[in-house]
Amino acid sequence: MKFRQMLQTLIAASALIGLSHPLMAADAEWKFYTYFGAKDKPTTLHREFAEDVSKATGGRLKISVFAAGELPYKASDVLRVVAGNQIQIGDVALGFVAGDVPELNALSMPFSCTSVDKFYDKAVPAVGPVVSKVLLEKFKVNPVMHWSMPPQQLWLAKPVAGIDGLRNLKVRSWNREQAEMMRLVGGSGVTITPAEVVPALQRGVVDGAFTAAVPALDWKFNEVTKFGFMFNLTLAHQVMAVNQAALDQLPADVRTIFLAKAKEWVPRYRSEIIKADINARKILVEKGMTLRDATPEEEKKLRAVTQPIADEWAAKTGDVGTQMLKAAIQACS
Repeated sequence: MKFRQMLQTLIAASALIGLSHPLMAADAEWKFYTYFGAKDKPTTLHREFAEDVSKATGGRLKISVFAAGELPYKASDVLRVVAGNQIQIGDVALGFVAGDVPELNALSMPFSCTSVDKFYDKAVPAVGPVVSKVLLEKFKVNPVMHWSMPPQQLWLAKPVAGIDGLRNLKVRSWNREQAEMMRLVGGSGVTITPAEVVPALQRGVVDGAFTAAVPALDWKFNEVTKFGFMFNLTLAHQVMAVNQAALDQLPADVRTIFLAKAKEWVPRYRSEIIKADINARKILVEKGMTLRDATPEEEKKLRAVTQPIADEWAAKTGDVGTQMLKAAIQACS
């Protein structure tokens, strides 16, 4: 009888403890979507970040990362689906969502910022507050982390001797600025989703593609291109965007941990992407590709040829865009 009474007492006490700590039985579950492929370097980083958050919160915030093809979204959709809380976190490339927030696309302007170190150390502090203000006001989305892919290069099926060799070439461009650059040098830009780039190169639909060295290796460009024209056109300004309502609904201590982790992981993204860029270039050369840096004269010519792109963009986007572009250029110069 005494044993039964003790057992009942323990059960009752356990129930009271559970009631006083309802979060132990009420985990928050978030979806995190990235347009990168399942095995791409950024996706790997996102998964490691999500696992770290889950561990740090004792499983109270579980984040499931979905890569390209695992949810029915394109890169240009990500900001809107985060705003609609269809997913709680999105990997947003501001160049891809320029139709939604054109005034935030400053770093897509040719040569506005081409240094990863200056991006983190100077550009983000300069433009970050503007990005936060616009995304929160327009979409109720909070950019809890800024990160960057390495500089965008041009990967071609056949070598070219210089800028004049780009004439009449058709190149996959993932934003308007890249397509306009090709037009200004006598070629043309074609919009193709990341998943379609390699098939388009295989079939000869395009002569080349813009992307950074890291995805060029991830997507096995060495099998469909032979030449990398390395002129560091732009960086890809990425933000880890979170639905603000979902963030507000987290218990205060869990929200604090999540935001601290986002801040803590910025140096990790920075160092991992830089290492991945160095490694990708090395491996691509080992696999038979030729990578050629643009000469100072070629870069000077490209800067002059592409200047109207930034001028036109600034005129269209008004004060916010103009100030953001000016801040980015000053920070990265």
